[in-house]
Amino acid sequence: MSASMQNYRLRDVFTPGGLPSVTYVGREHLDLEGKISRARAKGYAFNVVTGPTKSGKSVLCHKVLDDSPLIVIEGGQVKTEDQFWQQIAYKLNIASAASKGRADTATVTATGEVSGGIPGVLGGKGSGAFADAAQDSSSLTYTNVPIIASLDKMIKDEIALLVDDFHYLDQSVQKSVIQALKGAVFSGLTVFLLAVPHRAFDPITVENEVEGRFKHIEIPEWNTDDLSLIPQRGFAALGVAVDDKSIKEICDEAFGNPLLVQESCSEFCLQNGVEKTETQNPPKKLDRKKLYLAFGEIAESKGFPKYQKLKKGPNPKKERLGRKLKDGSSDDIYSVIMSSVASLGPKASTSYIEIRGAIKEILADGEPTPQKNEITSALSHMSKIAKDKIQGEPPLEWVRGEDTLVITDPFLLFYMKWAIRNKGALEAVPDTLL
Repeated sequence: MSASMQNYRLRDVFTPGGLPSVTYVGREHLDLEGKISRARAKGYAFNVVTGPTKSGKSVLCHKVLDDSPLIVIEGGQVKTEDQFWQQIAYKLNIASAASKGRADTATVTATGEVSGGIPGVLGGKGSGAFADAAQDSSSLTYTNVPIIASLDKMIKDEIALLVDDFHYLDQSVQKSVIQALKGAVFSGLTVFLLAVPHRAFDPITVENEVEGRFKHIEIPEWNTDDLSLIPQRGFAALGVAVDDKSIKEICDEAFGNPLLVQESCSEFCLQNGVEKTETQNPPKKLDRKKLYLAFGEIAESKGFPKYQKLKKGPNPKKERLGRKLKDGSSDDIYSVIMSSVASLGPKASTSYIEIRGAIKEILADGEPTPQKNEITSALSHMSKIAKDKIQGEPPLEWVRGEDTLVITDPFLLFYMKWAIRNKGALEAVPDTLL
């Protein structure tokens, strides 16, 4: 290691799930940081930033916005409108009560409940306490209304608001939040809402009046050249040597997802006993044979729970029919479908015709192929499980009108490939890795 080389811990270089620094890739040729920066400078709009699941939307926005006052709300942590404003008030350090001196303007204290979307104000639902007293009162304690106090402070102090995973909010909560923010945006509040592509227009859907204050910023999918910068920069910072073939395979197997690249690089280092910058000269060379071990570890830890729920299907009213497979085992329709989809790649989008053909290939000779209505019914049930039983963005969806299964979760795809399709490769590292 050269005298000028900095020492890093592995977790400081490859940061799956965190905010990267050494391995941050800005994709400058797409001007993504410029788009976020200009949106912040312009203001007066709901800026909806969309991109595939775990594609780096949050990392990009934090990279640009963290150098100025910012409040961040995680959509997955919010179930009600009250929780949304309570979290903002907490992060702004707004007290639940405050005092006014005798010179302050006063009105009669009142508490009331009205219908609508904003607690404590006309058209809102909830309790609001408004304070007042005679001019000779020495002081007055009154209750803060979180929504009013929060909006006032964010506008006054020019604090931007970022709502990550806005699509996780229930539609009724989305509507109330958009209605409450509408006036503040008109007054200059900068708002960023992060969502997946097919939920880009939720703000307009729930509140038509914001259409003129809506700006869509789309984050494109990653290409291999951009993804490869992550391992190139990270391995160099750790002082280890990795061959180009391994770097290419890490990126090729990531389904276009930077978080999976970070995971693979981190696990590859751990499998080789690298936890910090190496000092060997010449640099330590990572053992390529351990790359599949890294893939297997990631697959089991990330995609297994979702796969198991989908494979299990809904609770059966009666015992399901077992299908005999070529390997001598027997599985029900849900397991057969998931295995067949895995055998096809898996891919982000798979047609019914492809699935049916793959089912034929894995069934034992003489075993009848399920009818279309049985296959599509099972796919519809899996789509419902993905939506109702799995937390966060549904990992897959059966698009009935197009007879297509769409898998949006890269970790589920990774699991299906490396724990199902390539299971044998994980048990016996092939010569192709040597």
